[in-house]
Amino acid sequence: MIMVFLFHCTRFFGGGPWHLKNPQESIVAHIFIALLDLWLMPLFFLLSGAGSWYALESRTAGQYLMDRVKRILIPLFVIGVFVITVPQVYFEAVTNGGYTGTFWELVPRYVYGAFTSLPDFKNPLFFNVFTGHLWFLQFLFLVSLFVLPIMFYIKSEPGRRLLSKFAGWCGKWGGIFLFLIPITLVRIFFTHLFEGYHSWAYFFFYAVFFLIGYVIPADERFTKGIKKAGWLCLALGIIGIVSEFGIIFVLKYNYLNIHHKGGETFSLMYILFSVLICIASWSWIVFILSLGAKYLNQPGRTLPYCNEAVLPFYILHQTVLLCVGWFVISWDIGMVPKFLIIAVSSFVLIMILYEVLVRHFNVMRFLFGMRPKKKMP
Repeated sequence: MIMVFLFHCTRFFGGGPWHLKNPQESIVAHIFIALLDLWLMPLFFLLSGAGSWYALESRTAGQYLMDRVKRILIPLFVIGVFVITVPQVYFEAVTNGGYTGTFWELVPRYVYGAFTSLPDFKNPLFFNVFTGHLWFLQFLFLVSLFVLPIMFYIKSEPGRRLLSKFAGWCGKWGGIFLFLIPITLVRIFFTHLFEGYHSWAYFFFYAVFFLIGYVIPADERFTKGIKKAGWLCLALGIIGIVSEFGIIFVLKYNYLNIHHKGGETFSLMYILFSVLICIASWSWIVFILSLGAKYLNQPGRTLPYCNEAVLPFYILHQTVLLCVGWFVISWDIGMVPKFLIIAVSSFVLIMILYEVLVRHFNVMRFLFGMRPKKKMP
């Protein structure tokens, strides 16, 4: 979650168009964003899948879906769309839409549009409502719903037998790279069929990572395979990102074509580039998981607190840092001081909002997707 926060702090200074941009950009910011873009969201879906494994140990399908509604849809469509993302709509309209009116003039137009928008099934977001960074929550709910039959099959007796056999292969040295097969095939096939970053192509791509995360806690041999390949994956991740940059800048490959239907055929370069992205993405994820399995698998007070705060922090973070950045990017100072001011002040503000307005009140906890606070005996 901290890396997501830093990723969005850096977007002021690189990574292409965004809601707000600093007048100058940094090559360091571009590289940092490109590196995190490889593994950040896939890792989020993988971890969400792992959480679903534990959730389904004590829930029926109906209970699981109701929990998803409370934990995902209510934060998205109650507190998210109609409160959290409204300032983002204004920043986006001013920066990229040519809007010249005031914030309060824009709000009723946005709310009216949100209530009257019709479903559009060309992408998994369905409704023409601006969700900003909260697109992840809608994707996550739909992925959870889409793969639910597969998850229950995996927990069945035949599913567990197949999973045990596969875990035996993955537990061997290098066996963890078998997961690259579905990751790569899905990316190569679907990114040509659907255009855009929030398209059905990415829906299926993230669904694969969700299912991978779901099976990892099912058998300890998956974790053993991850630990064995950790440092190798660091090397492969570095090689992958360097190769990706080489294809883009040396061979002049227009990688943006893969996000537009019909813009890229199944050429050798397209396949090579897609394979390299998948290798780099999975390698970084395995390396990060190997570090977590080795150094964070221990009890303590910090991790439970952070685990509970993750979703409210995610919901709040982008709007807060955009509000701070709205003022800071206009200052006549260097990019490094601007980044530090935005990052530090935004983090402090987010944690204050969480502690003062969210954490201690069950109504707010409900709106932010948290479970009720237990009463002290």
